Amino acid sequence: MKKKMLQLGFPYFRKGLSFLSLDSTNNMLAAEVRKRCDIQMVVSAVQTKGKGRRENVWYSARGGLWVSVLVPNIIPEAEMTMLNISCGLACARACERLLKHMEYSEVQPFIRWPNDIMLRDRKLGGMLIEVKSEGKAEKTYILGVGVNVNQKDFPTAIRESAISLYQVLGRRASRMRLLFLILKELETMIAYIRAKGTDGLLFDWQQYSYELGKQIEIMTVKDKRKQGKVIGLGKSGELTIIDSNDAISSIYNGYNLKILDK
Repeated sequence: MKKKMLQLGFPYFRKGLSFLSLDSTNNMLAAEVRKRCDIQMVVSAVQTKGKGRRENVWYSARGGLWVSVLVPNIIPEAEMTMLNISCGLACARACERLLKHMEYSEVQPFIRWPNDIMLRDRKLGGMLIEVKSEGKAEKTYILGVGVNVNQKDFPTAIRESAISLYQVLGRRASRMRLLFLILKELETMIAYIRAKGTDGLLFDWQQYSYELGKQIEIMTVKDKRKQGKVIGLGKSGELTIIDSNDAISSIYNGYNLKILDK
C-alpha cells in the first residue's frame, strides 16, 4: 500500500496522505487519528469499499475524487445535520469555482438535503460524517467526500442517477485543483462558524438548495414516506415542509429525497 505525504499549507489542513488505492479513506484517516499522527486529510485514487449513508456502497472508481478530512468540533453533535449542510455548501462552492475556472457557467451545483451535490438533477457527489469516540469525552469528526470528476460512464445501476464533471464539460478536470478548492472552502466554513456560529448559513443554503420551494417526497428514519413543500431549514439543520393540509413538520433525519414538481 504505497502512500505519499502531502504538505497542504492550510492553517487547519496542514498535512495529508495520498494513496493509489484504499478500502476507505474514512477508515484510513480514523486509523491515523488512533495513532495520534498529525494528519488531517487522506485522499485515494480508488476506494474498494467506499460507503455512503445508511451503509450504502459508494462507487469509487478511478477518475473521481475520494477524500476524507478531520473536522474540528465546532457544532454540537445534536446539530450534526447542520454540519453536514455546512460541509455540503463548501463542496458545492468548490465545484462551482472549478466550473467557472474552466469557463463553464451553464449549470450550478446544488445541495440536496442533507448531503448530496446535484448537477443537472443527477448526483455529482456526496458526503458522510462519522463520529469516532476516543473514551467518554473525546470525539473525532471525519468527513468523507466523494465527487465524480473524470468518469466517462457509470455502472448500469446508477447510470441514470449519477453524473460527472467530465460528462458536463466534455473534457477532463483537475482532481488536485478541486481537492484544494474544497479544502479552501472548508477552511473558510470552519473559520466562519467559529466566529459567528451557523445562523448566517441559512442565506447560503437558500442559494444552493436543490429542494427549497418545491414539492418533495422523502423517506424518514422509520421508513415512512412524507410529502410536502419545502419552506425552510431549522436551526439544527432540519428540513421544514408543509403538506397539502397546511400542516408544518420538521424532518431531522431522512433519505431518498425526490422532487415531485420538476
